[in-house]
Amino acid sequence: MSSVLVVNEISTEREEVARALEAEGFSVTQASSAAEATREIWGGSFLVAIIPTLLTGTTSQSLKQQLVQMAPEIETLVHGKNDELPALVRKCIRIRDGEAAA
Repeated sequence: MSSVLVVNEISTEREEVARALEAEGFSVTQASSAAEATREIWGGSFLVAIIPTLLTGTTSQSLKQQLVQMAPEIETLVHGKNDELPALVRKCIRIRDGEAAA
């Protein structure tokens, strides 16, 4: 099963993304902060990491760079609050199926 790390400080948004991905057969790990995301990367094996555009104490680009340095094999997607969730899920499916890279 393909694993996805969903990072978002807002639990309702994080859980909404997680539910949509789980409905498509993904195994989802949730992280409520950039620091927690970093810990999860060390402990898990992920196909995709989804991070929000807004984070407390860092930027999405800084976290993306950090995750790429730690695990370059993971596709990192930045997801904004106004971005369409179905499009994000389709992107993850295409990555899982080997049809697209981030």
